[in-house]
Amino acid sequence: HEQEQDGATRVTGLSLTTPTGERRVQADAYLAACDVPGIQRLLPEHWKRRHAQFANIDRLGAVPVATVQLRYDGWVTELRQPRAAMDPAHPTGLDNLLYTADADFSCFADLALASPADYRKPGCGSLLQCVLTPGDPWIKAGNEHIIAHTDGQVRRLFPSSSGCTLLWGNVVKLAQSLYREAPGMEPYRPEQRTPVSNFFLAGSYTRQDYIDSMEGATMSGLLAAAAILNRPARLATSAAVA
Repeated sequence: HEQEQDGATRVTGLSLTTPTGERRVQADAYLAACDVPGIQRLLPEHWKRRHAQFANIDRLGAVPVATVQLRYDGWVTELRQPRAAMDPAHPTGLDNLLYTADADFSCFADLALASPADYRKPGCGSLLQCVLTPGDPWIKAGNEHIIAHTDGQVRRLFPSSSGCTLLWGNVVKLAQSLYREAPGMEPYRPEQRTPVSNFFLAGSYTRQDYIDSMEGATMSGLLAAAAILNRPARLATSAAVA
């Protein structure tokens, strides 16, 4: 819903479809925190015809992603003590979000270490979550092939895991996920402030200093908040890295 005031567009309400029927929400400001496919569906077509910033969003693409989970009977990322890696009762290994250039999965984590309350299981070890992106080669591949391929790359990254047995694997595919950072696309990424005075954008596809990532999404949220408050973005610094 919108109204024209002195030639400017302003959102006056948002209609939501709920299990109990349509609900209208009214607010002073509206923030659309979406991925690329989501914002492309959300924006009204007449906004796109009227404003280049909105029209340019349709030029952006999204890459497919395949997320692979692998459960082992030991601790795959333990590098120093191979024997300790074989004891599921005593967790050990790398407790962090990890990145690699030596595998088809760009980032991964052992969820049993990083989030034990949710993912640690008695009698089991690591639960690796590996993100294959761009996932173009994997969308049409069979899940068993993807699991075997990813397991093989995990074992090459961590030779100490050779004694671990893969207990279970699962694959989740998203045909459209992260913003595709193709050459020439940067000018089409929108700023958080839009031509609609009380409508703002957030999401790692928007213009900010990071790639499409959790860090980029966080940065976009900070920039969007600053735009809503009409003040410069003030980012915290750390004495450890300053």
